[in-house]
Amino acid sequence: MIWISCVLLYGVLKGAREIFKKKAMKRSTVIEVLVLYTVLSLVIVIFTTATEIAVGTKSVSEYLFGLRPGQYGAIAVKSFVIFVAWICGFRALRRMPVSLYGILDMARVVFSAGLGILVLGERPSLLQGAGIALVCIGLLLLRFVKEEPEEDREKKSSSENDAAPAETTQAAVPDSGQDGTKAKRKHRMGFYVLLAMVSCFLNAVSGNMDKVLMREENLSSGQLQLWYMLFLVAFYVIYVLVRRIRLNVRGMLKNPWIWGLSILFVIADRALFIANGYADSRVIVMTVLKQACTIVTILGGWLVFREKKIGQKLLCALVVIAGIVLSVC
Repeated sequence: MIWISCVLLYGVLKGAREIFKKKAMKRSTVIEVLVLYTVLSLVIVIFTTATEIAVGTKSVSEYLFGLRPGQYGAIAVKSFVIFVAWICGFRALRRMPVSLYGILDMARVVFSAGLGILVLGERPSLLQGAGIALVCIGLLLLRFVKEEPEEDREKKSSSENDAAPAETTQAAVPDSGQDGTKAKRKHRMGFYVLLAMVSCFLNAVSGNMDKVLMREENLSSGQLQLWYMLFLVAFYVIYVLVRRIRLNVRGMLKNPWIWGLSILFVIADRALFIANGYADSRVIVMTVLKQACTIVTILGGWLVFREKKIGQKLLCALVVIAGIVLSVC
């Protein structure tokens, strides 16, 4: 089916986006990446919108202002949900391995399935229920993969260069603060995991809103994407002004990863909006299919960032993939 292909494309590009996000935040701050990311994405969407209007049957006024007030309000709510989700998700990704974040992101399968059942009245089949259960098992296995925050790993790697002279005196120093340090690291990682979970839940809410919005015959995927991006940019501009955040505009514009991130975002979201436009598409199945991004993030963490414990993470991912297969049978 076409909608399944669109969702799989979204999943692959989403995995690539996590790698691009991580790379972008090596050069710029979280809010700098978010601001330029959304602005560039809006510019691309405006260009595609102009093309769509030129070859379509709707006039500019009908395309921009032909929706009902309630639809604009719903899109604004969706944009605010993503605004908060991205802040939480980007901050979590900045401080944890991308391979770990990619697996944690699969929690949205459970959130979206629950919302699909409670809000949209969907009923998963026995196989789909078994698939979702396997996704949960894969996430539970992740608790056995011990990771430390990004800043701790960076400090450890930077200190290895002058570790040789320190080793002669370190043996005589009592290790009284080691337990406290481990507790602090565990607390920080737990906080980043919480941020990732909040982001997953809010993304699941947004995904269910997409399905509801695309049921309206007078709303096209292009209109949804345009107004969604307009509201999203407005929220980030307000955030920067209220917080009085100084942005390094020159550094942001020279960050190539943000530009690539914006292109991937627009293509992936359009594919997802198109999939949501099909009447036979199901939120539960779509949410599971999106998790194709997990393999991309795990391989990217290994190949691009040289992250460790890839085998354990792949085991968790394989359990989830088994759930994906069951869910689409």
